[in-house]
Amino acid sequence: VVRTAADIADREGWASVTLSRVARELHRHVTSMYTHVDSVDELRRKVALLAAAEMGDLLWTAALGRTGADALTAVADVYRTYPREHPGRSEALITYGSRDDEFIALAARMSEPLRATLRSYGLDDRQVEHAHRVFSATLRGFSTGEAVGLYETHGDADETYRQILALFGLALENGKWPVSPARGGRARTGD
Repeated sequence: VVRTAADIADREGWASVTLSRVARELHRHVTSMYTHVDSVDELRRKVALLAAAEMGDLLWTAALGRTGADALTAVADVYRTYPREHPGRSEALITYGSRDDEFIALAARMSEPLRATLRSYGLDDRQVEHAHRVFSATLRGFSTGEAVGLYETHGDADETYRQILALFGLALENGKWPVSPARGGRARTGD
């Protein structure tokens, strides 16, 4: 039931995930869905959990045995391809958020390959936190734009992607990532 809902989300959009739509897809009566989930909210939660688990597995596999720019590129490739291959599941990840302990645990597992990669560049915990947010937001925004065809008329999306990675790589490899300020201070670049 959950995989069917996830597949519907990918094909038809996240808003299409309803108990009646899943029942139709499975050639069942909608009341039979209640043997699997209590509500559409629970179904959507389970799709978000599935997406977080899948993406976490892909990120761990991508980063395993890699360091530095190689790891950064491998992780970025997952951030780029997963939304393209699974647009509905990706929307579930974004819209569900951190509402429960199970999702929070999966989100932490999903973020660790990138965080480990960032730590390998010598970033402290606070820098890793912010670098993770910046990297994720940048790639999520790029991938979302790419998925809806935003870059088709404005040049080469692959070149933009390479430049995103080059900018992050330069900042990380040259030690120019912003240093977290003391309370009330301004961020500065590390030298």
